[in-house]
Amino acid sequence: MLREIVDLGFDRVELGHGIRISLMPGIQKMYETGKVKFSSLHNFCPLPVEVMGASPDCYQFSSPYGKERERAIKQTFQTIDFAERLAAPFIVMHLGEVPMKPVTDSFIKLARKGELLSRKYVREKIRAVEKREAASAAYLERVKGCLRRIVEYAASKKVKLGIEGRRGYEEIPSERELPALLDEFNSPQVGYWPPARLAAMFRIAFGRPKIISRHSLEMSILSNWCRSCPKIAPGFGK
Repeated sequence: MLREIVDLGFDRVELGHGIRISLMPGIQKMYETGKVKFSSLHNFCPLPVEVMGASPDCYQFSSPYGKERERAIKQTFQTIDFAERLAAPFIVMHLGEVPMKPVTDSFIKLARKGELLSRKYVREKIRAVEKREAASAAYLERVKGCLRRIVEYAASKKVKLGIEGRRGYEEIPSERELPALLDEFNSPQVGYWPPARLAAMFRIAFGRPKIISRHSLEMSILSNWCRSCPKIAPGFGK
C-alpha cells in the first residue's frame, strides 16, 4: 500500500492505528531506503498484539482501571518510539471519554431537519451538557495524570503530541476543556490536532466551534502545504 501511495505522487504519509507490528520491518525498510517519509503516526501504532482490528480507543487514559491506563501509556510510548525511528514529528492521540449515552448523532439529525434551535434540541443539549459536566472531572484528571508521563517521554524523543479534535460530545477533551488542558501543560510537545471533517460534524451538532490557533499543530502543517502547492482542487491537477 505504501508503494501505491508513493506512486500516486505523495511523499509523506500518516501511519494509522490499524498497522500491525508484523508490517513494521517493511515500513522501516522503505523509510531507510528513502522511498517514503512520515508526517505522523496515529496512536496506537503499531496495533496492540492482543487487539484484532483497528481500535484507537481500545485502551483509554480516562479509564477508572489503573491497568488499562498503564497499558494505554505503554502502547503510546511504543508509538513514540516508532515515530522517532521513522523521523515522524507527530503522533495523533485520542484521550478517552466520559461514560454517557452518545448524543452527537441525534443532534446532527435535528440540525439537518432545521431544528437546531428548537425546544427539543435546546432541552436535550442542556441535559447532555449537565450530565457530562457532572461526571467529567474525575475522568479528565486521569487523562492529565497519563499525559504528564507521556509528555515527558515524548520530549525525550523529540516527538510532538497532537490531541485530536473528536466527533462525539462524550469524548475528552470537550471544546470547553481543551484550551484549559493545553494551557495547563503549556508545553511545545503537545498541541491541538483538528481534523476538518470531524470539526465540521461537531459544528453541525453543537454550533460553531472555537479555533484554538495558537495551540494547533496541524494548522501550521496545512498552511505550509497550501503555500507550496498549486491552488488546484484534488482530482484536477496534472
